[in-house]
Amino acid sequence: MRSTLLAAGLALVCASLATAQTGGKAAIEKALIANEHKLNDAVVKHDATTFNTLVAADAISADMGGITNVSDFVKSMDQAKIQTYQIVSPRVVWIDDKSAAVVYTWKGKGTWMNEPVPETTYVSSVWTERGGKWVVVYHQETGAAPAPPASGKKH
Repeated sequence: MRSTLLAAGLALVCASLATAQTGGKAAIEKALIANEHKLNDAVVKHDATTFNTLVAADAISADMGGITNVSDFVKSMDQAKIQTYQIVSPRVVWIDDKSAAVVYTWKGKGTWMNEPVPETTYVSSVWTERGGKWVVVYHQETGAAPAPPASGKKH
């Protein structure tokens, strides 16, 4: 009887810990996705202050133009002229307890350095917890391939 109660108690503790951990992760996931929106808004508004509070000073970014230090991006942020955007189907992929990637499809219209940005871009940002605060350490963007032309043939 005693071992049954002990086993039941242990199972209850383990279940409670698992639930707390999952609830904690769900809250973090919600905050990280909200922060992706804040980052996009900061770029649209050329708000380097907000941007820098969410991105690590040593972060890097990769896109069709190459690999860039975040400090170089911030210097040229005013070159982004985004008219509209939306974050589509965001989700969080956990790397470990202190790091997660937020992945989503970005859809929008605008220009970067006077060149049109792809209207559909696949995005991932790696967030890590540093000193109790979550910051982006790596950001990647890949423009979607253009749709193949319609062949005009009937099947």
